[in-house]
Amino acid sequence: MNKLENWKLPVFITFILLGVLITVQFRTQQTYLRDLSQQSTDDLLQLMSRNNEEKTKLEQELIVLNEKLRTVSSDVSTGENLTKELQQDILEQKTAIGLIPVKGPGITITIDANSPIMYLDIIDIINELWNAQAEAIAINEHRVTSWTKIHWSGENNMAITVNGKKITFPCVITAIGDPNKLEEGLRLMGGVLDDLAIYNIYPVIEKEENLEVPGAEIPNIRYMKPKVKS
Repeated sequence: MNKLENWKLPVFITFILLGVLITVQFRTQQTYLRDLSQQSTDDLLQLMSRNNEEKTKLEQELIVLNEKLRTVSSDVSTGENLTKELQQDILEQKTAIGLIPVKGPGITITIDANSPIMYLDIIDIINELWNAQAEAIAINEHRVTSWTKIHWSGENNMAITVNGKKITFPCVITAIGDPNKLEEGLRLMGGVLDDLAIYNIYPVIEKEENLEVPGAEIPNIRYMKPKVKS
């Protein structure tokens, strides 16, 4: 946009000056035409020659200005398109690494307090959601990112933690993406839900049109691809 700002004022002023010159030339010509009877042949020829030269000069200046204007417009259009593409890339990267909240359709997976679920089961669910092209995932409002760590608390009650914070039950996993694909990914024959059913764990899956997962707390390290670590 700087190039546009640099050209805008001089181009505008130049066009105004051209307009004034053309107006003055036209009025001068009209004056001469009214006084043709008082002009000699030589004067008329000189006048015609000067007018033709001025006309040619103005036309050339107009061509140059139009070319500059086209160049500036093209540069600005290209710059705007590039800026939009970069902004979209930045948005996608921020979404991928969990820096910004995400809204959209998706599913919720609710696990009740009586389920004998282990932290490895939670990881299996999360990874299956990634495989089903989830755009963003949260566990009880904790955004799952490349640096998310799901494990035991280390205490006697063996509570499941996400980044060191205990998960309360019922536990709700929120995943944004195509609701059908996400559910199908979890319900694959021999998949994660079949494995959980062996231990009488039956998560409740619900499709939603409007869900939101929060942005993540940013640690000191950064990764480009979301992966869950045990």
